[in-house]
This record gives sequence, structure tokens and C-alpha cells, in this order.
Amino acid sequence: MGGYRNGSCPFSFIIETMEEFSSYFKYCSDSKDVLNGIFKNHKIRLTQPWGMNDPLEFNPTLKFPPDTEIYQFYELNGITLPSIELFYRVQIIESQINSYGILSLTKLPFSFEMWSKYTNGHKGFVIELDNNFSKHPCMKSKSGTEYSVKKVEYVDDYSLVIDSILNNDRSIIIEKLRDELFFKKTSIWSNEAEYRLVRPFSDLQDYKPIANKPHRDDKIHLFDFSLDCVKSVMFGACMSAENKKMIIAECSNYDIDIFQSYIIRNKPNNQKEFNNVQIVNIKDFDSLEELYSLKPYFFIKDAPEQKTSPSFKIKAIEDLPYFDGNEKITNELYKNLMDNSKDNLISQG
Repeated sequence: MGGYRNGSCPFSFIIETMEEFSSYFKYCSDSKDVLNGIFKNHKIRLTQPWGMNDPLEFNPTLKFPPDTEIYQFYELNGITLPSIELFYRVQIIESQINSYGILSLTKLPFSFEMWSKYTNGHKGFVIELDNNFSKHPCMKSKSGTEYSVKKVEYVDDYSLVIDSILNNDRSIIIEKLRDELFFKKTSIWSNEAEYRLVRPFSDLQDYKPIANKPHRDDKIHLFDFSLDCVKSVMFGACMSAENKKMIIAECSNYDIDIFQSYIIRNKPNNQKEFNNVQIVNIKDFDSLEELYSLKPYFFIKDAPEQKTSPSFKIKAIEDLPYFDGNEKITNELYKNLMDNSKDNLISQG
């Protein structure tokens, strides 16, 4: 993976473009359930269709042969029966899709929008999965079958032609239905360049299937997940020091690179394509304590070429260029920094 820091100063970068990498990336929030699930319990959620964040997903326009009255309801002995459209949408589609989980991935790890949307405002993290991660035993079926990772197709006409998923006897072809529903989305999501691994919940030992009828499973389904699948972890610019410490500790026995992400406010004038999010290997910090001590505003810069100047020695607090007019707050800042410095010395002693 590219984008490693250049030089010894933790505020210099190699500029990236929004190219796709060979690895797969998973954006994750800073939820304790997510953090503990992945790094301590070695579990990862695969989300059922109703749990996705797009209300249109798995809810396409259904297309029938011409001149079919698809919205006509029917009545029999005082009972109202659904229209053709509603019957297929609920009784056929919903009854088939909710026993599957989806692992949503991308090959774009530096999307500011996805960092904001899926990592709780850059407080979470991104894991990098090897492009062969699906071959790991934890990702295979009970019988050892590998599930393929497929690229999502983005379409302007989000619809499903019913006749295309039916056999000659008008019965549904489940495989075609799943491909049409699980790997197509409206084009408004195309900037996410999503890939998906889909597997049945029946792979879970404690899964109790609901009858083959319309239902919406509201449980959280967690699959076994090995950290051997992980190549790297990227910390969000606003991630807490506590969560960084936990992840680093849990990854210490694995061959996993750890990166800190940065946000750049302004796009350089000479860059046609530019990522606002960039990364630096934590090995390039002077120490982990330095990494933990830096607040989020240190990881937000005005421009990629911005660098931190060497410290300039002064003789008194009054020599600071911002002291006049800010005497109280500057003295309090200095006192707090002195106290923190003493505490660090004590803890190290």
C-alpha cells in the first residue's frame, strides 16, 4: 500500500491520488462492540439486507411483461390479497434475501466522505484486507467452499425484470435473484466503488433460521474473523488515544502495519486529483507516547507541504508572540504542560 510518510517530521506527506489498490478496505466505527469484536473477540459483522444504510437497496422497481396490471389488489371472501407487484416484492424477494449477510468493502481507503460517514466522523478506523483474504478458513463455508468477492454494479435504472429470474415453470431462480439484488445499487453511490462478500447465516453454528417467509431479522450476526486476514489498520484523525492503545496491543502478535491518518483542508493548486485523507506509519513517530499525546487538531493541516518548524528557545513566557492580551490562558497552558511533563517522568521512573 502506498502513502507512507517521507522524512522524520510527522507533518509531511507523499501525495496520493484516488487510485484503487489491490487490497480490500473496510471502514469501521469506533463503537466498542466493533472494536472489541474485531480485535479482541475476532468476530466481524456481516449485515443483513434490511440493515444497510440505503432504503432503496434490495427494493428495486419490478418490471413485468407489458399490459400486466401490477398494482391491482384482489378480494376473496372479504379478504384483500396483494397485487402482483406487492406479492413478488414481499412474498418472493423478502422471503429469500434476509438469511444472508454482506461484508461491504472498497479499494478506496482515502475517501474523506467514507471516513466521515462510516467511521463516525474519523473517530473509527479502516482495516486493510489482503486481496486473497476470502481464501482464509474463517471466510469459507462450513464445507470449505470459498465465497467470491464481487464488485457492485452501479445503475441509473435500478430495476428487476421478473421474467429474467424465473424458470419456465415460473419458479424463481434463486442464484439469479441474489446476483441481481446483492450486487447492484443506484448510481448515486458509485463514488464508494464497493465490493461485497455475501454468505448465508446458516454458516453460523448458533443460527436459527426463520421460516421461508417474509421477515426482517433484527439480530447482529457475527462471523469468526482472524487478524491474519489484516494487512494494516489506519487510525482516524479523531480517534481516541485509548482506542489506539487497545488496537496496537491486540495487533502486536500479528504482522500488521499501523498507520495514523491525517486530514488536509486545502487541495493543492497543481493537483487535479487529491485525497484529503493521507496516512503516516506510526513507526515514524518518535514514540507511541508522542502518538497518544497528539490531539485531533494536530492531524488536520492546511496543506500537504505544511511542516512543523524546529522549536525556538525563549527565556521567559512573556517572550511568546501571543502572550500579550492572553496572559491568563498562556500561563495556564504552560502550567498544564509542565504538570503533564512531570507526570510522564514519574510514570517512566
